Amino acid sequence: MLKNYGFQNERDFIELFNNKYLYELDDNSQFFLKELFGEIINNDEPIKSWKNQIVQKTDIFIKYKNYIKSISIKCGNNNSVHCEQLQEFRRYLENLKIPYKVIEKYVSYHYGYARKEDGKIDFSKSLSSDEYKQIYQGEINIFNKSINKTRIIVDMIDRFIVRGRNSDYDIDALISGKVDNYVWIMKYDLYDLILSKRCLDYTSPHIACMTIGPRIRNLNHDSKNSKYRYLVCIRWNFIRESIIEFKKNRNMSIPIF
Repeated sequence: MLKNYGFQNERDFIELFNNKYLYELDDNSQFFLKELFGEIINNDEPIKSWKNQIVQKTDIFIKYKNYIKSISIKCGNNNSVHCEQLQEFRRYLENLKIPYKVIEKYVSYHYGYARKEDGKIDFSKSLSSDEYKQIYQGEINIFNKSINKTRIIVDMIDRFIVRGRNSDYDIDALISGKVDNYVWIMKYDLYDLILSKRCLDYTSPHIACMTIGPRIRNLNHDSKNSKYRYLVCIRWNFIRESIIEFKKNRNMSIPIF
């Protein structure tokens, strides 16, 4: 249901822009396109827009004359910005030179592993996120401290938001909202926004303002989507609010109509 809603939202934005002249758009959309394309855009040619047929960070393309821009679209407050298999995520952390023992601290959280008195994993018992934090918060803190470093945050922004794992191209902007009420942030401002939040004190595994965890924990092993237990999900809650706050702090215009 949520996935279909996201697809519909993408179609709505395509309809908003496609075959329209700049003057035909609402004020908010005109501000957006002027920031996206710069001084080259005016009312002499129609804008084109279409969906990216490949599953990448780019959801839609917007074209003016010979210039094509890549746009990622998010809607809602509890936004999943990236998912991948846990084993792939582990290899990624290894490539970032995160120590094995630190990586395993995340894996234990991901599966909710309880431990016996001798320190060995008790595979017969899984803990909820809250239960795990009550017992092993110190280990989560070690993981968070290891990954919340500038070079790693930048690399993860590329992987989780800007470029992904299967593209050679970056997004140019991220939109948050629906066609009648949306805000946006350009690619390079995204790095500054997220890096400005690297000191957040989350109890969950996180990279700056994005939390890291299983797509579902499936403690009772009764989910119809049990495979989701093996997916790492990166979530950025309240993207819209983060963008608005960042722009206000930078004295950037926030045209919301």
